[in-house]
Amino acid sequence: MIRFWKWLALSTATTAAAYGGIVALTGLALPWKAETFDTQAVTTTQPGWNSEARYFVLNRNVLSERANRIVVLGASNARDPFRPDVIEPLLPGWRVANVSLSGAGIGEIADAVDLYYARRPPEAGRTVFVLGLSYLQFLPVNYGAGHNPLVTEALRSGLYEQDGGKLSAIWPEPVSDGVAMALRPQAVAASLPRRMVRSVFANPDLPMVKSVVDRFRGDDPLSVWTRHIADQESLDTVTVPAEMQQALLAQRLAGMGGDHVMPSEDFERLAGLIAAVRARGDAVVIADLPLPEWHRSGVPMTDGSYLAAIRSILAPHDRDPAVALVSLRDFDANENFFDSGHTEPRLWPQLSRRLAEALAASSVLRPTPAPR
Repeated sequence: MIRFWKWLALSTATTAAAYGGIVALTGLALPWKAETFDTQAVTTTQPGWNSEARYFVLNRNVLSERANRIVVLGASNARDPFRPDVIEPLLPGWRVANVSLSGAGIGEIADAVDLYYARRPPEAGRTVFVLGLSYLQFLPVNYGAGHNPLVTEALRSGLYEQDGGKLSAIWPEPVSDGVAMALRPQAVAASLPRRMVRSVFANPDLPMVKSVVDRFRGDDPLSVWTRHIADQESLDTVTVPAEMQQALLAQRLAGMGGDHVMPSEDFERLAGLIAAVRARGDAVVIADLPLPEWHRSGVPMTDGSYLAAIRSILAPHDRDPAVALVSLRDFDANENFFDSGHTEPRLWPQLSRRLAEALAASSVLRPTPAPR
């Protein structure tokens, strides 16, 4: 019996040491600590995270550190243009994080706020949330029988639980940090199949691959245009031709059931989010994102009802210095976009500076007590 326990102890120690070595090796693929919390890294410099949701969950401890923070939240059209390295030097005393998630609707944005607060102590500093929104964030999203990607990743990690629709941390901070560290090999391993497919089986630079892969790709306007821009050396030189504009808009309208007035109940989640943030004494800024003129003019009822709903939600906060609206609609010119909603990279520094200037000129960066 003694021999068995010795064998068990040795086996456990060996396994733990081996797994510790694997965790250490992940440092070759993933940084040990995100110096700047920026989900754009997943699609650029750190593909090993595999998904923005996983990056968010496993780097979440960075957002708990003591600092006044500006947190940008939205979908990919908020992730790319608002660059922390441009905004932060313009706002001394504030750390900037872009935690936007591709395809995020208002529900996933609200879940991200829950996750942010799940382990951020009140004494860590003030937070100003910048919500990058357009009518697109309020369209219905079908996740089947499951959750959105962020909630799925948070629950799968075993670090969080969901009760009454709210995410909360399960473990105390030291344990949670240790579990997040132990999950790093999973992140790297999960990214390998996709990266291999992209680098070998879907690499158009390899002979015969492009012609084979193209046979399995969709021929709808969005798929066709996405393939086109993927082949361009620079997105700054891409313009959407008139016939493609019409095709993309027709596909968008078909998917959303036509141009229509958006029901006011679709915006209740946003109203609740603002109330929850203000109850903590933090601030909310809605950045009304630009869309190309051809897109916005094609959905006049939808976009008009979206803007009316936003103004209605903000009306009760009219005298609240910690709630603000920043309109970026003057960037709507068609030549500023490479598709139906994403601004060209040449504009990203300009949009970042514009946001920083709007924040500095407003009162949201000043300490404001929670409403009574």
